Amino acid sequence: MGEIEDRIEAALTAYLDHVEMGAPEPDISHLSPSEQKELEELIRILDLTGGVALGLGRVEEEDERTSPPEAAPSAMDEAARSELGDRVLAQLKEALAPEVRVTPEATAFVTQLGGVPVLGEWLVGTFGGRVRVWLLDANAEELKENGGCLDDAGRVFRMLPDTAAIAMVGKDSMCLVVEPEDCAPHIQNPGGALVGRRYRRPIQPVGEGVAAFLHELIPYWDEVPAFDEEGGITVDVPTIARQAAEDAIETQRTIGERARKANPKKEALLGLGPRESAALAKIAADLYDGKLDPDEAVSQLEKLVKPR
Repeated sequence: MGEIEDRIEAALTAYLDHVEMGAPEPDISHLSPSEQKELEELIRILDLTGGVALGLGRVEEEDERTSPPEAAPSAMDEAARSELGDRVLAQLKEALAPEVRVTPEATAFVTQLGGVPVLGEWLVGTFGGRVRVWLLDANAEELKENGGCLDDAGRVFRMLPDTAAIAMVGKDSMCLVVEPEDCAPHIQNPGGALVGRRYRRPIQPVGEGVAAFLHELIPYWDEVPAFDEEGGITVDVPTIARQAAEDAIETQRTIGERARKANPKKEALLGLGPRESAALAKIAADLYDGKLDPDEAVSQLEKLVKPR
């Protein structure tokens, strides 16, 4: 395993030297198909986070084929971007409960999803996980049609495992809430067919969409009302236990009366009476009240059936 990781790390280093420093394009023919696939995934993650396009050592005449894919730069000026961000933040604070924390994600490093630039990022902190709210330079309907957004969101969930959901917000303040299970194929019930990635939630206003998700993540439970001890139903356990014991004893005596004279159980069954009935009722009542351990009840019954 260590040798495989070393080969992939060396290939990734050579790739970075190629795109950042102008070194020759690396030869990866010595890597197995699975290693090449892992290397490609690492490069996609670097593209997603802006970790490749550093521009070190590049010149204008550099062949475009050596440059990694980058998100198209946003033509939106800083004032318009700030206005959009203020609008999204205001909707979040209006829709969410006052105790929900909404803070700018200062350490965010994802620069694009599906090739669409990220304009603003906020972190909604909860006990059940973190919801990342990202403003993208496209309308929500365009984001839904962009299959690359789900692919990149799946990589974000792997990079940031504390993420419960990503709210992709368009410039129209409408959003798509994406969860980890949306970014991977799943088995459809009841047919058992394999279904690809898909958006399970509808496009909603950002405040409404995030608030609905948080309500599912951490449901609000009304306070349990106090029990009315006066108006409740009372159960007279001693009386019920006594009646049940008397009925059981009477049943056994009836069986004894029907038994033949030669049956050795006849005399024992006919010998049952008020003493045994009272003892059984007490055992039942003590079990209900917790005065008698269930394991001790067996020994109490054994004492009861011993010959007097």
